[in-house]
Amino acid sequence: MFDLILRSLAQRKMRTGLTIFGIALGIFAVIVMGGMSEHMTLIVDKSLDLMADSIQVQPDGTMGGIGTINDSKVRQVKRVPGVRDASGILIAALDPEGGGGGFGGGDMVFGVLPEKQMKDAKLTAGRYLMPGDGYKAVIGSSIARKFNLKVGDELELKSKRLQRTSSITHTRNITVVGITEYTGSIFDSAVQMPLDKAQKFYGMENTVSFIYADPAPGTDPEDLAKRIELSVDNVKSESPEQLRKRFKEQLVVFSLITISAAVLAAIIGGLSVMNTMLMSVSERTKEFGLMKALGAERKNILFMTMGEAGLMGIIGGISGIAAGGILTYYLNGVFESQGSALFSVTPRLAVIALLFAITLGIVCGTYPAYRATKMSPMEALRYE
Repeated sequence: MFDLILRSLAQRKMRTGLTIFGIALGIFAVIVMGGMSEHMTLIVDKSLDLMADSIQVQPDGTMGGIGTINDSKVRQVKRVPGVRDASGILIAALDPEGGGGGFGGGDMVFGVLPEKQMKDAKLTAGRYLMPGDGYKAVIGSSIARKFNLKVGDELELKSKRLQRTSSITHTRNITVVGITEYTGSIFDSAVQMPLDKAQKFYGMENTVSFIYADPAPGTDPEDLAKRIELSVDNVKSESPEQLRKRFKEQLVVFSLITISAAVLAAIIGGLSVMNTMLMSVSERTKEFGLMKALGAERKNILFMTMGEAGLMGIIGGISGIAAGGILTYYLNGVFESQGSALFSVTPRLAVIALLFAITLGIVCGTYPAYRATKMSPMEALRYE
């Protein structure tokens, strides 16, 4: 049976090739757009893992964005029963003219207390921040690669401040004292510097973007997050689980947007399978009639026709995955030279894309296969 499937496809090389190309093009789009979605998912997962068990406290009404909160709230949060410790963090875009500054939204500056800096990522060179450091910084691996920095080099910070009716850009060089290893998180594109110096440079004295509270041993983070909201005015707090859930919901929307066009392209490729198979069934009417007259059962013809569609789906799927993988690998190389990657073609994505291509081929081949099995042997043999 398999040799009949191969022979049938080989007899119509041009049509078969164009159909496979249509499927491959759709799966190629799925891999490229899906790779972007997978990469964002990996970044968020690894970033949240590095944040460990801290509760995030932010100004009420910010809807997940970055706002400002007076750092006097830090003392209020510390006094809430169940809070072991709390500290503020100031977040700003490294280049305000280039955008960014959000979660996963470009190169960022984190103003942190030296004793509260992220140390889960090991250093590849230099040291961590120390109390008393002035304009010093620990930078992520992507920042180091993007600006070609090593320990002892200086990085230029930019700050835009409104003055009357215009904005003035302030600049200052900051000395790199440490470089962290690659983590696959937002911290690869982060510059950590002392909180007091960040507040002074950005003109945001006594102001932080978020407060992170560490639960005392044995304290339930969900209950503590609610307790902080009730105890401290005008703040909203999220437990690690709530934070993860919120970002997952945002990722679902992002994924739907990125892959919807790709799925549409793949469906168009599937319709080309249906068109090809309908034409094939029409051309082989006498062949199917002869097969039935010689004793072939309906399931044999059904299997052969759907097998042709499924095989085109497999070949198109593998071709699309290979082409998408090659392009994303090349583009990642280009983006990595600028400090970051953009795509992640994971085994999960490859398997989903291949199964989608096979399913698409089989589903779109079902109707032509059904038409082939409904033929009467006598009518088929008389067909011209």
